[in-house]
Amino acid sequence: MKPLMVLGVTGSIATVRAFDLCRELRRKGFEVKVVMSEAAEGIITKDAMEFASGKKVISRVSGKIEHVEFFGKKGKAKLLLIAPATANTISKIAMGIDDTPVTTFATVAIGSGKPVLLAPAMHKPMYEHPIVLENLKRLEKRGVKVIEPLESEGKAKLRSIETICLEVERALGKKKLGGKKVLIASGAFREEIDEVRVITNKSTGRLGAELARECFVQGAEVKLFGNGAGETTLAGIFFDEVHDANELEKKVLKELSKSYDYFFCPAALPDFVAKKAKGKISSAKKISLELLPKEKFIEKVAKKFPKLRVVAFKAEHGKAKTGLKKTAESFRKKSRYHAVVATDLKRNPFSSEKREMIYSSNKSKWINGTKKELARKIVELL
Repeated sequence: MKPLMVLGVTGSIATVRAFDLCRELRRKGFEVKVVMSEAAEGIITKDAMEFASGKKVISRVSGKIEHVEFFGKKGKAKLLLIAPATANTISKIAMGIDDTPVTTFATVAIGSGKPVLLAPAMHKPMYEHPIVLENLKRLEKRGVKVIEPLESEGKAKLRSIETICLEVERALGKKKLGGKKVLIASGAFREEIDEVRVITNKSTGRLGAELARECFVQGAEVKLFGNGAGETTLAGIFFDEVHDANELEKKVLKELSKSYDYFFCPAALPDFVAKKAKGKISSAKKISLELLPKEKFIEKVAKKFPKLRVVAFKAEHGKAKTGLKKTAESFRKKSRYHAVVATDLKRNPFSSEKREMIYSSNKSKWINGTKKELARKIVELL
């Protein structure tokens, strides 16, 4: 059964994005009921939001006492999201004023202890008004989650739809990693050949990005170092874009000294270091490159932080399933990792949307699916 949530829409110019937000929430597996203020109806029609949600829109509280039906003590809604939230609506909710359908829903939801999320959107001077900021802090003290706006071009803009959906998922997540600190290194990294050229690999960084999102949804404090993360520069997830292998190693080792619980390393780090030439190698003649084996970074981490739960990722090419399983189990036992996730790149290329992997911990388990599904399964198996 899909979790039911209510989307409150108020009268900001960002209201035009409520349609796409509602559709994306449904794609994420939520049943969405929309409640709109009169001001919102002046910007986007009820018919549009009815189409987006697949449900009749509430634009006035009737004798059916819809606010109690959805957010009373036995209300059927799991969460209230107000996006966009205007300065007017924020301040009314903070003061307990409920003179619009949206503020009435908020009063009952907060009173019943249901999760309430606000995504402000307004001009920057309005957002920076001392009383508006004070009211936001007052709401946060009451347990309301404020999804910080993106400040740009003199405006406090509504956060990306992906960010808002992720915050909704986190609010209703099972919090399997609640209170835990997670660091993830992910993407393709390079070793320099000369001052111009580098050696790198075909990693996309997608699995690491999905792991960051899943750990965040499950309540963890998450930092992601690397590249290929797409829209992982989300509110709540710290992302540091790194491409150089040596730079990544320095940053990760420094960060892990701050006491983390888990370190995921799907990063495709170079296994070799080139004997770097000075300047730029001439292309006028044939050259030979000398590649020297490089110490495995993940092993450095495990040695330096023995209490850290390390989840290592191993790639093979052209290895049968039985051989891949043995490799993963041997690799884990030898280095005492918390878990090893291994895949065969011949059957599952970097670019493939779906892949099959072996998860080796106390017990081994084959997992498959999209990278998003794999990330969810890996976190569940922790």
